[in-house]
Amino acid sequence: MSLLQFKPFLSGADPSFWHALAKHKLDKLKLSDSAFSIHGFYTVADRQDVPARACVGAESFEKSVPKHVTRFNIHGSLHNTNTIDAFRKMDPLQLVDQDVQQLWDDIKSGAVLTNPSLLTRFTLMTFSDLKKYHFYYWFGFPAVGLSNRDYLATAAAPVSSIYSADNLAKMFSVFNNSSSEARHAFAVAHDAEGNVTTLPLSDWKSVFSKDNSKFAVAFADPCGLKENPGWPMRNLLVALSYHIAQDEDVVIRVVALRSTADRSIFFDVTVPAMTAEAKASAAPPKSIKGLEKDKKQRSKPQKCDLSASMDPMRLASTAVGLNLSLMRWRLMPDIDLPKIAQTKCLLLGAGTLGCNVARLLLGWGVKKITFVDSGNVSYSNPVRQTLFTFEDSAESKPKAETAAFRLRQIYPGVETSGHKFSIPMPGHPVSGESEKEARVNTTKLQELIDEHDAVFLLMDTRESRWLPTLMCAAKDKMCITAAVGFDSYVAMRHGAKTGDDGSRNVGCYFCNDVVAPTNSTNDRSLDQQCTVSRPGVSMVVCGVAVEILVAMIHHPMGNKASAKEEQDGQGSCLGCVPHQVRGFMADFNQMSVCGGSFECCTACSPKIINTFNERGFDLVLDAMNKPKFLEDLTGLTALHQQVDDLDDFDWDDDDDDDDDEFNE
Repeated sequence: MSLLQFKPFLSGADPSFWHALAKHKLDKLKLSDSAFSIHGFYTVADRQDVPARACVGAESFEKSVPKHVTRFNIHGSLHNTNTIDAFRKMDPLQLVDQDVQQLWDDIKSGAVLTNPSLLTRFTLMTFSDLKKYHFYYWFGFPAVGLSNRDYLATAAAPVSSIYSADNLAKMFSVFNNSSSEARHAFAVAHDAEGNVTTLPLSDWKSVFSKDNSKFAVAFADPCGLKENPGWPMRNLLVALSYHIAQDEDVVIRVVALRSTADRSIFFDVTVPAMTAEAKASAAPPKSIKGLEKDKKQRSKPQKCDLSASMDPMRLASTAVGLNLSLMRWRLMPDIDLPKIAQTKCLLLGAGTLGCNVARLLLGWGVKKITFVDSGNVSYSNPVRQTLFTFEDSAESKPKAETAAFRLRQIYPGVETSGHKFSIPMPGHPVSGESEKEARVNTTKLQELIDEHDAVFLLMDTRESRWLPTLMCAAKDKMCITAAVGFDSYVAMRHGAKTGDDGSRNVGCYFCNDVVAPTNSTNDRSLDQQCTVSRPGVSMVVCGVAVEILVAMIHHPMGNKASAKEEQDGQGSCLGCVPHQVRGFMADFNQMSVCGGSFECCTACSPKIINTFNERGFDLVLDAMNKPKFLEDLTGLTALHQQVDDLDDFDWDDDDDDDDDEFNE
C-alpha cells in the first residue's frame, strides 16, 4: 500500500467562452458582480501525455446542460468583477471555500449519490476588459479532504486483469447513457457466476460487500497517467468515506474508466471511516482549494488576450485583408497590398464622384482617405451619392464631414476626415474678407496636398481643378482627374517632371487648353448648374480612376511612368498605366489616349510652377482677379497673337501664273 496521489485539472477555456462571457456581461450582467452558475465538461483520458482538462465554452452559459456521449459535465460558479482593482482584491480562497462548503453539503445530504456529477466542481474568477478584449481569470477546483488522514492504495493495475471483455463492455455502456448524470460514477457488483451488474451509486447498499472482489465503484477518469487517477476521484472517496465506511476503515476497489479498457486502471483503496464528529460538523473536515497554477507553478491569475479575434475593428480589418489576399494568393502574387494600404489619398469633391472613389479605395485596402468639399447634402444627392442618406439631406449636413463619418461606419479601421472650404478659382474675383478667406483656404489646401500621396480631382467645374493641379505639379504628387458628361467620361493621371528642363512625361488636365480657365458658372440655367449624367457613367469613371492609381502605385517609375510600356521597358504587374481613358456610353466605347505636356499650360508648365514657387498666394490672387493674367504669364497671349497674325497675313495667290505657265 502506498500514498494515493491525484492528478489536478488544468483549465481549458475555448475562445468561444470569452465571446459568450463578453455578450453575457453586456446583455445580462451589466454592472452586477453577483456569482452565478455555469457548467463545463471534461472527457475521459485518451492518451497519457494529454493533461486532464476542465473545459468551458460558449455552451457553459446555457441554462440546460448539453448532453454529450463523450463529455462529462462539471458544475461551476463564476465570479465576474467590474474593475481590475476589484479582481485583484478578490479573495480566491474565500470564494473556493464557498464551493467546498456546497460540495460538503451535497455529500452530507446524499445528493452526490443520486447525481455524482456534483462531486466535480470548479470556481472561476474573472475580469473582462471589453475595451481591450483582455480577460483575467483564475480557476479553482474545490475538494473536501479528511482531517489528518490520507488515502492508501495498492499499485495501479489494468482493469483487464480482473474483468472480462464482456464485463468491461457492460461498464463502458454506462458512458453511452448521455441522458443521466449518474454515469459519472456508479456501483459495480459481481454475481456468483462472475458476471457484473452496474447500479446507480445511490443503490450501493443493495450490493455492497467488504470483499472488494465482489464490489467496486467505477468513475469516468480524465487522467491518462498509468499510476495515478484524476481529480474527480478525490471527492468520490470522501463521499464513500461518509456513506460507506461507517465505523471502520473499508477497502474499496475503485475503477478508473478511460477511453478504452487498455488504458483503464483500478486501485484497492483504504477508505478511512469518518468520525461522528466530522459527520455532524456543518463545515467540511478539510478544505482543499485546488487553485490553478501558471506554467512556472506559481499560484496566480492568468490573462487571455483576444483583441486580435474579438475586436470588431480587427475582425473587419482581417476580413478586408482576406479579400485582397485571396486575389494575391492565386491571381496576382506580385501585388503589393501594404503599399496600397499606406497610400494616403486626398479627395477634392465629396459628391457623386467622391463617394464612389472613396468606396473603391476602401475595397483596395486604402487606410487614409480625406475629403474636401464646400457643399451640404441636398435632397437630390443620396440616390447618386452613395455615402449619404435622406436624413443627411433633411439636416443639410456638410458633405465632406458626413462622407467621412459614413466611411467609418462602413469600415471603422479607416482613418478619414472631412474639411469644408472652397478652393480659390481663376475668374472668381475676391476682395476684402473673401480675399482673407481665399488666402486661408489656399494654405489649407497646400497643407493637405503635402500630407497625402495621391490627389483625386472630383469637382464640378474646370476652374476648381486649376489650383490643386498646379500644387500637385509643383510637388510632383500623383494627381488623377475624373470628369463626366451626359454619356461620356474621362479619367486621367497628371504628368510628373522627368526632364531637367521641367518637361513632363504626360500632360495634365489643362494641357490641351489654349485659354486660361475662367468662371464657368455665370449665366447657367438649372440644367447647367447641375452635373446631368447617365447614372452609370460616374460608377465607370470612378472605377477606372482608382484602377489607374493602383496600377501607377505598382509601376517601378510610379507617376513618372510613360503611357506606353515600350518607352520605359517596364510595366505594372496590373498591366499598363494609361494617361487618359475616355469612354462613351452611347456606343459603349472606351479608348486609351496619350497626350503630351504643353509648354504654355496654365497649370503645369515650368513658367507657372516657378512663378507659383516664388509668389505663392499672390499668383493665385492675380489669377482670380485678372482675367488675362494666366494667359499673359504662360505665353498663351503671345500664341494667340501669332495665330491672329497668321489670319491677317496677305497671301500671294500664284495660281494664275501657274496656269499661264501650264498653258504655255
